[in-house]
This record gives sequence, C-alpha cells and structure tokens, in this order.
Amino acid sequence: MKKKLLSFILAFLLCVSLVPAALADSDKSIVYDQEGLFDEFDTEIINGKLAELNRIYSVDVAVVTTFSLDGKTAEEYADDFYDENDIGQGENKDGILLLISENERVWAISTSGSCIDVFTDDDLDYIAGNLLPYLSDEDWSGAAISFADDCGPCLSAYEPDEGNYSDDTDDDYDYDYDYTPSVMYFNSVWLIGSLLVGLIVALIVTLSLKRGMKSVRMKSSAADYLRAGSFTPGRREDLFLYHTVSMTAKPKDDDNDRGGFSSTHVSSSGSTHGGRSGSF
Repeated sequence: MKKKLLSFILAFLLCVSLVPAALADSDKSIVYDQEGLFDEFDTEIINGKLAELNRIYSVDVAVVTTFSLDGKTAEEYADDFYDENDIGQGENKDGILLLISENERVWAISTSGSCIDVFTDDDLDYIAGNLLPYLSDEDWSGAAISFADDCGPCLSAYEPDEGNYSDDTDDDYDYDYDYTPSVMYFNSVWLIGSLLVGLIVALIVTLSLKRGMKSVRMKSSAADYLRAGSFTPGRREDLFLYHTVSMTAKPKDDDNDRGGFSSTHVSSSGSTHGGRSGSF
C-alpha cells in the first residue's frame, strides 16, 4: 500500500514539475547594461520585474544603459536600439524601453506597437517624473525599478479601442492587438502535453489502487456505515449556515477613465515610435 501511495505522489509531482519548465521560456527579461551601472544583485531584481511584466502582458519592457550616444540624440539612440536589437513582441513589436546614459547625463523612453497607445503622453510624463529624482541622485537601479513599477499599472489598466490611431505623420498604424507570439503557442502546447502525461500516469496509479480494494463494497444507505448502538444523538437543533447577498455594480465615473493622446515620430529605420526624453 505504501508503495502504491508513493507512486501516486511521484506521478503528481512529475505533473507539477513540468509546468515551470513549460513556462520558463516565455519569460523574456531584457536588461542591456552596456555602461555597467547595475551590480549583480540589482540586475537580478530588475530582470525579475521586467520578466514578470513581459510574461503577463506579452510585451517587451526593456532597460538600456550606454556610455555614448554615438552622436545621436537620446530619442534617436533609444529608437534605433529598440529596432536594431529586435525588441518588442508580436507582429507590431509591442514594447517600451528606458534608456539611461550616465556619461551623457540623458535619458529617453521609447514605445512601439500597441504600447504607443498604452503609454499616453500623460503616462510618460508621470513615469519620467518618478524616475528623474533617482537619476539626479545617480541611483540607477532605483530609476530602473521605478520605471518597471510604473509600467505595470499602465499595462493593466489599458483597454484597447477598435480602429487605428493617428500620429504626427501621414501614416496610419493598424492594430489588431494580437498578444500571442509563437513562443507562447509552443509553450502552451508543451504545458498541455505535460499536464496530460501527468494526469494519465496519475489515472493509471489510481486505477491500480482501486483494483486492490476489492474487499470494499458500496452501501445503499448511510446508516449501513454505522455500527449498531455506537451513535445516539443527545440534542437536535437547526443551524443557520449561510445566506445569499446580491450585489449590483455602481456605474463608473467617466471623469476617472484613463485616456489621453500619444504623440509619435519615425525612427531612422522608418518605424513609428512614441516616447519622451530629457537630461538630468
């Protein structure tokens, strides 16, 4: 009996252990610390926060540091780095990038794909206002963590509208909001397959245990399971166990709805980006 119980436990653990392996490849953390501003501990924390955002919202949230802008403005460098390093998920390259240069004393945020609409100009001003004190104090990891923490609420609160958005150029960017990259499809198939294998193994073990319980017979009445004279109720009463509550949602206040405009520009590669930049 102990061997059969151990087999069941092992089968269950096999099923559960395959789940993290199936999901691991979907976490895409992006930290390009070219200037060496983060130590190992800070990098691990920042990576963890970015990986969680990337996994939940299927976008790339990246942090980049650089010693030199190569003669470009902060905005140009951030946009080009985004395009040239294949940052962004899905067909529209959805994502947002924070650039920090200690040497040049500048910063920039670049958005792409659906994240142009997700992060409005007001949102970017808010994010920049929170990270600038950290940059002024040369707390580089604090700035990166502040950036990651502020990206989460914007991504979670955004509800895409149907249609296109207009920018300062003559181009119209069509969004289909497809947040399902191919790697997620592969991992979903792997996850389902892993669960099925675990369930099949558990079912086989369970059936084996059931066949070994031939001495057990189902009773037709609950009273059949009681030994005669072993149970005599001395008191009877009705107990109120629970009640039902009906709740009606209050109408939302339109004044609190998120909204705003997202200004855009075109990078040297011809891609449309939104964003902000400045110095510290």
